[in-house]
Amino acid sequence: MISKDFFIFIIKRKFAIMLIFLLLAIIGYYTSNSITKDIFPNVYFPRVEVAIENGYTPTKQMLLEITKPAEESLKTVQGVEKIVSKTSIGSTEINLYFNWSTNPFTAYQLVLARVSELKNVLPPTAKVVVRQATPSMYPIGIYAIGSDTKSQTQLTDILYYKIKPLIISLPGVYDLEIKAPQWQEFHVVIDTDKLNSYNISSDYLKSVIYDQTKIDFLGITEMLNKQYVITLYQKPDDVYKLLDVKIPLSGGRYINLSEVAVIINSKYPSRAISGFSHAKNAVVFNILRQPDADTTTVIQNVDSQIESINKSLKKEGIRIYKSYDSSVFIKESIKSVRDAIVLGSIIAVLILFIFLRKLKLSFATLLTLPVVFFITIIGIKILGLDFNLFSLGGMAAAIGGLVDHLIIVIENIDRHLKMGKDKLNAIIDGSKEILPIMTAATLISTLVFLPLLFVPGVVGVFLKQLGLVLVLTYIVSQIAAIFLVPIVAYMLLPSRFKSQEDFISRLEKRYETFLERLFKYDFASLPLVLIIALSGFLLFRTIPTTFLPKWDEGSFVVDFTLPAGTPLEESYKTAMEMGKILNSIPEVKNWTLRIGTSLGHVVKQPNIGDFLVVLNENRTRSIFDIEDEVRKKIEAKFDNLEEFDLPQVVEDRLADILGEEAPISVILYGYDPDKLVKYGFKLRDLLREKPILTEVNLKTTFTSGEIRIRLKPETQSIYGLNLNDLYQQLYNAYWGNVVGNIVYGEKIINLRLISIDRQQFLNPENVKIYSPMVGRFIPLSQVAEVSYMTNVPEITHYNLSPVAVITVRFKGNDMSKAVKVVSQTIQEANLPSDITPVISGFYEQQQKSFKSLMFVILAALTLIGIFIMILFVDIKITISVLLAVILTLTGVLTALFITGKPLDITGLIGMLIVLSIVINNNVLIFDFYKNVAEEKLEKRILYATASRFRPITMTMLSNAFAMLPIALAIGSGTQILQDLAISMIGGLIFAIFLNLLIIPMLFHFLSRIRISKT
Repeated sequence: MISKDFFIFIIKRKFAIMLIFLLLAIIGYYTSNSITKDIFPNVYFPRVEVAIENGYTPTKQMLLEITKPAEESLKTVQGVEKIVSKTSIGSTEINLYFNWSTNPFTAYQLVLARVSELKNVLPPTAKVVVRQATPSMYPIGIYAIGSDTKSQTQLTDILYYKIKPLIISLPGVYDLEIKAPQWQEFHVVIDTDKLNSYNISSDYLKSVIYDQTKIDFLGITEMLNKQYVITLYQKPDDVYKLLDVKIPLSGGRYINLSEVAVIINSKYPSRAISGFSHAKNAVVFNILRQPDADTTTVIQNVDSQIESINKSLKKEGIRIYKSYDSSVFIKESIKSVRDAIVLGSIIAVLILFIFLRKLKLSFATLLTLPVVFFITIIGIKILGLDFNLFSLGGMAAAIGGLVDHLIIVIENIDRHLKMGKDKLNAIIDGSKEILPIMTAATLISTLVFLPLLFVPGVVGVFLKQLGLVLVLTYIVSQIAAIFLVPIVAYMLLPSRFKSQEDFISRLEKRYETFLERLFKYDFASLPLVLIIALSGFLLFRTIPTTFLPKWDEGSFVVDFTLPAGTPLEESYKTAMEMGKILNSIPEVKNWTLRIGTSLGHVVKQPNIGDFLVVLNENRTRSIFDIEDEVRKKIEAKFDNLEEFDLPQVVEDRLADILGEEAPISVILYGYDPDKLVKYGFKLRDLLREKPILTEVNLKTTFTSGEIRIRLKPETQSIYGLNLNDLYQQLYNAYWGNVVGNIVYGEKIINLRLISIDRQQFLNPENVKIYSPMVGRFIPLSQVAEVSYMTNVPEITHYNLSPVAVITVRFKGNDMSKAVKVVSQTIQEANLPSDITPVISGFYEQQQKSFKSLMFVILAALTLIGIFIMILFVDIKITISVLLAVILTLTGVLTALFITGKPLDITGLIGMLIVLSIVINNNVLIFDFYKNVAEEKLEKRILYATASRFRPITMTMLSNAFAMLPIALAIGSGTQILQDLAISMIGGLIFAIFLNLLIIPMLFHFLSRIRISKT
């Protein structure tokens, strides 16, 4: 119990206390500038990606020599729950998913240690990249260096040697990641006919050129008291001097290299390429930030540096363009939620003024709200949280509870003032009466969110931030209610109450009379409760469900896959035609293109690519309408697309975090990759026929075909050729061999020996192979068997088991309906018994999240029941309060049903927040009931409910309408929280009807029955 002396103490020191609150608010304001901002919480996820690249190594060889050894080794790393791998030509990508209780830093170190051991068994040419799932994995900005006159090779050199050192030296920049760099090479192009005429093998020529590019240590010597290092420095200063190198022939003859070869300035045979909408030639690069750096600050620093760099590049006809800036969506989202908080606060205070008719007090409440929010920011900083859609959503959702705390104390003081007490005694008595029970109610409200701490996975990480911020705001607002509100009331309330009856007072009297009449029919409360409960159940079964709401973030990705085997150059040509379609859409601002790599993956096949399309900020059409136009135009012109997908950027990033590829995925488990792909295509085609489904793609498909060459058993005895001889000669012919390098400053440029006679390579059987035994060149068909494989499947493993993955999107917002259609189609497909289909994707995450959140709601109700029983020691009150909060959920579902919104995880969180607010008012009603001196049951209930009519109506309406800006999705960032706001509005407005009519009738009925029995 708070004593009278306490309130006298704080009122006497009112200016000091107000100064403390103001000082803390100022600290909070300045602290807000140092808190990182992002779309999602800035946390480390227990996932580690291992990407292994090895040129164009065939899929089967990659599987046997790289994927299987890597999988078997990495699966035994402590804490790994799931391992997913994809093997294709020259690339293996392995994702390790750890238990959420595993420290992500420990997981990363354990994987690094295991990869270090693994490198001893992998081929020496294999390149291994290990990435931890951190915020620095995802680009915060995407740029392109472009020119109409410079080649991509020249642009790569400028980017790597001149620009990258300047950018990575900026504070907060983790890396400048070049997507699809085109590295310069010198190609020694040999004329195979001339080489054959001189009987020179490519291996011999390779050794001659290699010797001419050597640098070797020979020893040391001293001359004139100085030490010198002696080196054999055969490397030429000018690459073209190699053309003068003498090649020994039989009979003591020599020829110059220039007689059988030419040297051309070319590029490394890359398997990836990039492009930009506003430049003929371009190289795309990403900016990655340090995990603890602020995105907006880093982008500002990078833009400033690039502006300076562009001035020096302009004279060379080169420019760096900014394509995608994630800070724009972050700033817009945060601004939208912030504006919604401000507007919601003003609406709440307007409702306060309508009910209390005290302008100064209402204005003071409006000023108190930002003070509470800024003090809450100090707690956010201390807890190591950041500003994101979920933490800001917690602050927005807390407006109701915050205003609730302030209104309840002010209204109770005002009620005591109306009793004829002087101002000081009204403040002391009103605060003493309400604050202890309100503190208990706040404790119960905050305990409602305790079960959120036990929600696992990514959803748990996101919701914990929302819950923690909401609880922080509740606690700070309760402290403000105890220390600040009595002071504000003392300074702004009149000394004596001036008798005047407003319309709210008249409404109170009419309500009391109406409720008294209803008590005669209190038995009707039972069927009403049953009807409300049944309605809620039916609505729950009827309303569509989904994982997260859809939102417009201003940019989207165009994922495409061309037929297997499409060369990189042809893929690039086709993609640029797609780019023309994108340019024709007026809302498109720019785009960047990647082929052979992607936004979220290091290596892809040369027939796979993506666009990141950025839209203009001022546009009338939504992103969904624009995506529909893009889909129709591209699918109409390019009917050979194997895959076509249009996710948004943040959605794509969320899918990567979750380890899922689409809202719905169908995983086919089996033992034969060829069979899995075959039936995967069959099921894909069946799913594409369903009207509700869209963008149905088989992610595990065929790669480029293979030409398999097998040495004949008799070849070595007849021609003196062993397997290694054949390998070296064919490798030199088809791929080319690096035979040395040339150094310009610190720039190292490789020399690659390749053949000019590409025509003969069209028919591999006719390729000439040098036989040392017969001393001449012979056709390949004489020494080897040649076979052709047109369909070579990619190999995807889930926990070492082969799978095929089909991804599915759906029209509308009813994921549950789409899943039913997918399930029915799987039944229609009549898959073989050795193929097992499993439905996964966001749907699986939704099912897990719904189960977890249902547990949270049940646990919250249990906690509420326990604490109400402890507080009041009355089973009737406990039953009434539990029914009040449970039946409120019908209001939530009704609001979603009326607005046509699905039930998603944000809607379920809205339910939880509604419970926390509703419990507050019910505790106060029954506290008034317990403390009324009146002995007659009906009078006690009437007094308690009538006394709470004004504060309940006021708080519920202010809480509900404070969420209106978010419910209307004003601004870009509010769309993800829209369903949460709609849930809260529906639940809180329905709670007025429950708390003031149904529950008093029910409690009167239960109490009357109890008395009758007694």
